Amino acid sequence: MTRRRRLTPTLVLALVAALAAACAHRPDTTLRPDPPTLTYALPKQLFRGATLYVDRNTAAARWQTAHGADWLTPITGRPQARWVNDPRDVAPVAALAARAGQRDELPVVVAYWIPNRGRANFREGAPDAKAYQDYIGKLIAALGRTRSVVVMEPDGIAADCFDATRGALLTEATRRLAAAGHAVYLDAGHSKWRSTGETAERLLAAGITYAEGFAVNVSNRQSTADSYRWGRELSDLVGGREFVIDTSRNGAGPPPDEPDRDDEWCNPRRQALGEAPRPVTDRPGLAALLWIKAPGESDGVCGGERTYLFTPTQARTLIAGATWLPAADRAAARAARPAPVVDQR
Repeated sequence: MTRRRRLTPTLVLALVAALAAACAHRPDTTLRPDPPTLTYALPKQLFRGATLYVDRNTAAARWQTAHGADWLTPITGRPQARWVNDPRDVAPVAALAARAGQRDELPVVVAYWIPNRGRANFREGAPDAKAYQDYIGKLIAALGRTRSVVVMEPDGIAADCFDATRGALLTEATRRLAAAGHAVYLDAGHSKWRSTGETAERLLAAGITYAEGFAVNVSNRQSTADSYRWGRELSDLVGGREFVIDTSRNGAGPPPDEPDRDDEWCNPRRQALGEAPRPVTDRPGLAALLWIKAPGESDGVCGGERTYLFTPTQARTLIAGATWLPAADRAAARAARPAPVVDQR
């Protein structure tokens, strides 16, 4: 099998310069530094021998307790990531990190406040670079001495408006988190979004040399097999960095294109929990399978849902469709009849 040639410093410079195509409403802030020397940080390998932290304070767990919904245990009893969507979400991370440290478990958090996060004329995310770096500093302080996995900015690198300014901001944030002892995985998008070559260019411009690796399939439904193939190819282009795959809802694979629906990607009718989250040792390059997207969280007001929050009807669908779960767990979910949740925000 022909292997892809690794990027040389000269080629990296050319690739970084190619990222000058920024968002239409942003000025061209592309930097053209001297050719860099690619030195990758030594891996921390936090997943090796680790027990993943099970968060008992998720929206699903709170709903389960309030409604006596034992059928939700296949979701609530397994590890999943804590999203830190803005500075208000940072303070509770300190308690999470403390609990994880006491249990000797490895927590996974998602940093998700990059400026212009939703590519919506700066209406989402941090207002500027300083606010974002302040947020990163507060996150580092909240995690304290508990070494953690940090998934950096879902969609932030694969987005159309990725540019050198965003790359530099992610590089600095990644460097700081890694220096504090945490294992950073930059979100790389998924196997049907961008090519591995283009994604490698962007990862290099966003600080992958400081990171532990990258994340694949966050909040998406591409199969684990396809995500692994894509991740291996991408890893070969960025210094052999390891990667993680989000399997929170990819058990049924990507939904089909249906001519009678234009929102099949939004709360599709056919979906299922993917493989259980765990460290991985038997697939080269793959560090862990994780539930990064919170299972049961709605994609929006679509597919019969009326909220962007956790909805038990989504959780029910995910559990009932997961053929790897015991038959009794799937049957209990199918028998549940939760009422739809209406977003009161």
